[in-house]
Amino acid sequence: MKDKFIEIFRGLNIAYGKFIPEDKNDVGKLQGKNQIIREPDGLPEHLWEDHLSGETSLGIIPIDENNSCRWGCIDIDIYNGFSHINLIKKIRKHGLPLIVFKSKSGGAHVFMFFTVPVKAGRVQSRLKEFASFLGCAGSEIFPKQTKLLLDRGQTGNYLNLPYFNSDDSQRHALDDDGNPCSIEQFYTLYDIYAQDGAEKEYLKVDDFFVGGPPCLNTLHSNGIPEGGRNETMTNIAVYYQKSGEKKIKLKLLTVNEDICDPPLEEKEIDIIVNSITKKEYDYGCSKEPLTSNCNKKECYKRKYGKGKVDLEITPTGLERFGVEPPIWFMTLEEGITLELTTDDLQLQTRFQKACIEQLKIMPGTMPAPRWAEKINGLLGESTDSPGITGTSNTEIFIDYLKEWCTNKGSAETKEEISLGKPWLNREANTNRKHHFLVKDLEDFLQKKKFNAFNRTKITFVLKDKLKGEKISLRMNSFGDKDKIIKVWSIPEFVDEMEDIETVIPDMRDKKEYEA
Repeated sequence: MKDKFIEIFRGLNIAYGKFIPEDKNDVGKLQGKNQIIREPDGLPEHLWEDHLSGETSLGIIPIDENNSCRWGCIDIDIYNGFSHINLIKKIRKHGLPLIVFKSKSGGAHVFMFFTVPVKAGRVQSRLKEFASFLGCAGSEIFPKQTKLLLDRGQTGNYLNLPYFNSDDSQRHALDDDGNPCSIEQFYTLYDIYAQDGAEKEYLKVDDFFVGGPPCLNTLHSNGIPEGGRNETMTNIAVYYQKSGEKKIKLKLLTVNEDICDPPLEEKEIDIIVNSITKKEYDYGCSKEPLTSNCNKKECYKRKYGKGKVDLEITPTGLERFGVEPPIWFMTLEEGITLELTTDDLQLQTRFQKACIEQLKIMPGTMPAPRWAEKINGLLGESTDSPGITGTSNTEIFIDYLKEWCTNKGSAETKEEISLGKPWLNREANTNRKHHFLVKDLEDFLQKKKFNAFNRTKITFVLKDKLKGEKISLRMNSFGDKDKIIKVWSIPEFVDEMEDIETVIPDMRDKKEYEA
């Protein structure tokens, strides 16, 4: 039983997640801390055994070292009024290869399984498509990342596995009638629905609103949920306005009869038409039922879609890599990762700069209270990933810097700095210092395969930890004018053994050592 379970749910093999519970929130979801535990030699089997026996719950990171997955999951955190059986019926009606599990908080984990590794980006895109169609867009998607920055310390986000305490588990798969499945019954479902890839087009939604937002076509196909008639019809009117339709009321009346149950009265249609013809409106993407059926990535491509005008970054996860100072990995909706400092999280201008440098995107500025609210929300759900035991990245960096500055290939004269070498002003009697260009230090670190620090982090350590400063250095020139360059200057690395006086005993005076 254990071997089959491991084969199905395998993921990243050098780290796993552990949830440390604290209390429940207002909607009944258990709150606590998400902790990453590193296992450089691979996950030991007892972790899986302890999970299935009910000893300790196991969280697995779905994306592996090759940025591929054997499974993905839509994590639906809806509790009040949520129906697992209605979700299952919708999935089976449209032939989707998904298995619904009851989550530990009473929501749903909707899994897609693969018999072979599939690229994480493909899995994520497919699950977002399914989530939009099923009316649960905005739910967490695992894998959250499409590529891990393993060399920088990132491990990704984990999901707590089902079948904790498998003999009496509350996290179980559900059959087509919504009944709990034993772990053996789940294996039967797996054999039926596991796929050998994610290339197949599982959904075919008619493009009724040609070139319009995918959410409107999905709602036209699936029907409008209760309470969503007015909002849906208003956004359909906006679509007709954007597409240049002249007979908006006539079109709306036809759609109203097709998809509204019961249809809106004609006077309500008149109100909608009169409202949107007074000025140009945009889609109400933040309102239901559009939000739950949103497919933002596809909508950007549509001729009469939303358009990529909103450059607000949408984070889906935050990881804290516990070096000093910490590195933060922010995962965005597209599955890509931003590497940030604490200052980048605290200050919007710093965050915008990081987006420009790493993503070539300039997100808009939001009001300070809203920014604080967003960051606090991410921090509350963040994952802590401790650094390698006994050695921080800062210590490793300083060791490499010392090696570079004190090796035999260092410069004899300051003019050799232009050749990529560090130079020590040995002629000084006191306060001797190493001088160098950061770009040359970065080249050295690359040769050492040390990629944990970007330039911002390097200059932070030089200034804060090593009391370095950037200075102007005059270089002797063969021309009319000397050349002045900006270099970093840090205090000399002194060998700690240098000043220790060692006394070697005269062994000849010791009779006990005589032959």
